[in-house]
Amino acid sequence: MSYFPRQWENSTISLRQPFIGRYKWYSIPNSRKKYYQLTMKGKLLLATILCLMGVQALGEDILEGNYNVTAVCTAVKVGTQLGSIESCQTYYVCKSTGPEKASCQTGYSYDYQRSSCYPSSEVSCYWGVENPCGGKNATWVPNTAVCGGWFYCLDGESAGSGKCPSNQKFDATTAGCTYGSCATTDSTDGVVLDDLCDVVPPSLYFGDTSDCTTWHYCESTSTGIVLRTGKCDNIYNALTGQCAYSSTGACSRVTGIPLSDGATVSCATNGDKTPDATVCGKYYVCTNKVNVATYCETGYYFDVKTFTCRTRQLAVPVEGCNRCQYATTMFVNAVNSDNCSTYYYCNKEGQATLNTCPDDTFFNESAQGCAPDENLETYVENNGACYGATASDSESTTPSTE
Repeated sequence: MSYFPRQWENSTISLRQPFIGRYKWYSIPNSRKKYYQLTMKGKLLLATILCLMGVQALGEDILEGNYNVTAVCTAVKVGTQLGSIESCQTYYVCKSTGPEKASCQTGYSYDYQRSSCYPSSEVSCYWGVENPCGGKNATWVPNTAVCGGWFYCLDGESAGSGKCPSNQKFDATTAGCTYGSCATTDSTDGVVLDDLCDVVPPSLYFGDTSDCTTWHYCESTSTGIVLRTGKCDNIYNALTGQCAYSSTGACSRVTGIPLSDGATVSCATNGDKTPDATVCGKYYVCTNKVNVATYCETGYYFDVKTFTCRTRQLAVPVEGCNRCQYATTMFVNAVNSDNCSTYYYCNKEGQATLNTCPDDTFFNESAQGCAPDENLETYVENNGACYGATASDSESTTPSTE
């Protein structure tokens, strides 16, 4: 292990940078067999069990910084315990009605990896701790208020602080920087969740709120805990932790609300780029087998034809992404390569409501209304959201100003 000395400002202490590590690619033990069993068992589930997802009544979302506790609870089995990023003493029990907060007794801290409370001296936890360097010497600990942040500890006190390089995050297990995605915006309440595997117990399969077929798994490796991901042939049932046939209500957790702004996902080929399903100006670059979130400059979207960032109007973004991002008008095109007839109403928070133009018209963003199909071909040339769109067969050209 090598270190990079750096002279701390206004101090005679030589501040060491944390070791910058690289993830090695590890396959999940017996992964092929485990996945096969998951799929086959899921096909035998009773329809009554599958329908349980549809009757869960969740209250208001519980948020801790960029960590949506309620969303994560919908993606795990009922009874699963999740860590908190506000206090080492508290944790959440996922009930059918949502997360329920619980606390350890005085002098104890919650160990999310073992799903139980232990004497604080036996638990490596830094959430809400006044002095994270307490009892530490010549090592690094996470700065939980900064994305990828760290403190260097000497004799139980902080001798300085810093941040991991771009496209890396701090791993408390290895006390160093590792490749991975990290939330790009500061939390409003002083806590930042770098990785879902910092609150979800390892060796636990859980689902996703953006896609019903996706499952995740926190795997313990020699370089830290890594979030793996995969897909079922049909759906992933979060209540049973298994792949299953599609059924009414089984995918009610798919709300589009992200589990966290900083979740990392494994990938196969370094250099591959994939668009974000909901944010037009965001994409992922496969770096050392981990998908790293990357953002286009303000006013630019990720273009799925060229795999580069292009100006908002010219870019061909992924279907379903929210084109209210960077919009300067109230109504904008939705991504529609069929007939360009769908559009969004953007509220002041940038949230989108989908609408559709009448037959034989398309939505013209610059005109802020539905226009006759006869002008669609010219419009498509300069508006990537409608790439490939053609006019309908009907001869009606009645304009609309909706």
